[in-house]
Amino acid sequence: MVGRPVKAVGACSAVTAVDVERALGRRFARGNEEVRGADSTCDYASGTGQVSITLQRLRAPVNLAVEIASLKKEVEDSSVRLAPEFGGFFLDIAGAGTQLHVIREDREYVMISILGFGDAAQVSAAAERLAKIALGRL
Repeated sequence: MVGRPVKAVGACSAVTAVDVERALGRRFARGNEEVRGADSTCDYASGTGQVSITLQRLRAPVNLAVEIASLKKEVEDSSVRLAPEFGGFFLDIAGAGTQLHVIREDREYVMISILGFGDAAQVSAAAERLAKIALGRL
């Protein structure tokens, strides 16, 4: 099977500061991007909150059950909700926000983390909007 070519898009290009501002309705500083090979993370800050966009090209398919169990153990006061539209899940962090973990075609991993702007119920829709934008640009 021949897959589509993977574009070299960094996290700050996949989701821009303007995208984050529109999704959350507030101003953000310019993104700070860290690149490691084909993987990248972009952090946007506003006040005491932060939005992080992570893009990774996975070497092997992810075992969701193992990944979820690991994250729940690592992040105290967290719970998981499946996100079937994205083939992934939300990791809701009590009192902090949420992370949307998306796996596309078993190899493209996108994580949208929105922390410090309200609880998961308040920021989940913004995480979904940002994930759709990122996936559309990859």
